Amino acid sequence: MTTYVESWNTDEQLEELSRLKLTQSISTGVIKSVGNFTLQTRDADTGEIKQESQEVAYFMLPNGITGYCPAREFSDHQYRSLVGFVGQKKDIIVDELILDERIALVSVKKAEKLQADDFWKELEERQKDNTLDKHVYKGVVTGINGETDKVFVRINGVDCFMNLGHWKHGRSRDIRSEIERGQEVFVKVLRFDEKLKLVQVSRRAAQEAPFDKLEQMKDMEAVAGRITEVHPIHGIFVQLDMGLEVKGMKPRYLEEPVVGDVVTCKIRTIDRSRRHCKVVILGYPRGKKARKDVGDFLFQ
Repeated sequence: MTTYVESWNTDEQLEELSRLKLTQSISTGVIKSVGNFTLQTRDADTGEIKQESQEVAYFMLPNGITGYCPAREFSDHQYRSLVGFVGQKKDIIVDELILDERIALVSVKKAEKLQADDFWKELEERQKDNTLDKHVYKGVVTGINGETDKVFVRINGVDCFMNLGHWKHGRSRDIRSEIERGQEVFVKVLRFDEKLKLVQVSRRAAQEAPFDKLEQMKDMEAVAGRITEVHPIHGIFVQLDMGLEVKGMKPRYLEEPVVGDVVTCKIRTIDRSRRHCKVVILGYPRGKKARKDVGDFLFQ
């Protein structure tokens, strides 16, 4: 059984907790550990107080306060354990103060419910005002479905989804490797249905469009890039310095590039509607990388 520390040590801390509980204000804490210990709980129907042993997340709150979140108040989802959340930030409300034991019980679930209610109201208002596409929200990646190519993002207590193509501008060799659970992202809401509880978001829409930069660079004599792929069928791909990957063409007089080569190139065409750009490779300012012979290992 895990021992606990008192949630507050001073009258000032208790007053702060009391204020948060009274106003149901949302605060942010960091989960510093997870353990099992016995808590006093009150039956919602009878009001009877009983002792119950359960898994609890220990929250480090502002002003040196410790909060305890029982697993049942962490999420509607039943996790096998809360250990995987250690080190993460979560919004909470102060749910109950046990004065005799100087313990503050907090709830992630109730904080998310308050945030979700406000989020739906805000979406409705922005849709009526035609400003839905103007606002950027911060969310946290909760997972990715490899079969449907959907990324799941939690925003203000609401689970949203994103099609993989809306993760970033341009193409990527292995986009799934760029996406991590717990990663904070900025997105825009594309559409929503409150009845079905569906919200579609886009990270790409919240990013500066690289084609705006391309338009500014199209008259330059040369721009820098790096070779990211040389495919026998699809051709050459170059990543420009703003992170956008574009199609590359090579004059006959230049040696064939290899992945990793730094190149200078000139923008040939820009098609904003298809999010497509072509560049012509002009040269290798740092020289050519050595080409690896696939049979070299036979003679080493």
